[in-house]
Amino acid sequence: MASSHSAPIGLRFGAELEVLTGSRANEHMEWYLTANELSKELGSVQVKNHVNSDHNKDAEDYSEWSIIQEVTITNQMMQNKWGVELVSPILDFQDQRTWHWHMDAVWWVLSAKFNTSSTPQCSTHVHISPTQGSWTVAQVKRVAKAVLYYERSIDTLLPQERRQNIWAQSNRHNTITKPQTIATLFTWIDGARDIPYIALIMCAFSKDSQYGRGVGKTQDFVHNVFRWNFMPLTKGSMGTIEFRQPPGSSNAAATKLWVTFAASFIQGAVLFGDGLNGTQPPTLEGFRGLLINGAIQSGVADYSALNQLFEGKAQLPPGAYNLEELSPQDLANLKAKAAQSNITVEKFKKLYGYR
Repeated sequence: MASSHSAPIGLRFGAELEVLTGSRANEHMEWYLTANELSKELGSVQVKNHVNSDHNKDAEDYSEWSIIQEVTITNQMMQNKWGVELVSPILDFQDQRTWHWHMDAVWWVLSAKFNTSSTPQCSTHVHISPTQGSWTVAQVKRVAKAVLYYERSIDTLLPQERRQNIWAQSNRHNTITKPQTIATLFTWIDGARDIPYIALIMCAFSKDSQYGRGVGKTQDFVHNVFRWNFMPLTKGSMGTIEFRQPPGSSNAAATKLWVTFAASFIQGAVLFGDGLNGTQPPTLEGFRGLLINGAIQSGVADYSALNQLFEGKAQLPPGAYNLEELSPQDLANLKAKAAQSNITVEKFKKLYGYR
């Protein structure tokens, strides 16, 4: 049960869909030509959008879809397929009729007018924020504890390749959290006086890592490449918590599933995170209870897709899949992405008027 001072919160989200896609009607030899045709086709089904080819944060509009180039996806130019990221407007999670329409319309274009697929390089990211735009310290504490406690439960449900992906690294096994017990981490989080301190615990990246050495870091730092990204909260209460672990989507149903999963988990954590016992191991049934109750409290009428994730699954043992050694291309991609503005975060900033 939720504690007496916990109540369901309204949630807004922004989704990022990474796909490999190309026009069925035209053979384009440049990314921007594909993007422009995609923009036109989306507009024809009343999906407001724009192409943001250079990640210009000043060009962003939180009420429209953005089409941007995804540098981490290898283009297949001879097959007329290009790495594209589609970034949604900021949408009200509780208004499921509206946001479901958005996903259905976008995926209709990607399927009917384009030849779209997902590769292991693709992923689906979901940024979550309270409707009023600002988190409380108590809310972030509960989410952080649930993320650490149930990391292996979530790992159980998602594809194995997403457990060792450089873009969705373990919160539980980062440079700060790995040596500590869950009980100790709960004590640290409970004692936190501000949100940026929690963000550091959750997303600490080692100065001695390949990437840290490569960019000349002299102390451990916050990075966004974790399963749950708290980096947007390093400046305070305004910002998002991003779920980065889901694989790429191949259809509207998959995108809806991961949006619903992320929002339901956040809601469940806000409601029930204080009830987690850091001295007891997590169970898959316990996680299912938190997730499904979070969905119900968020107004999700049909949560059968969430339940299906649990079918035939058994909780993975404690531990983490170690990341593979980073290739020179991996390091180059990490540096390139770090230099870009996150378009979803920029949309939230424009919506709520913060920097």
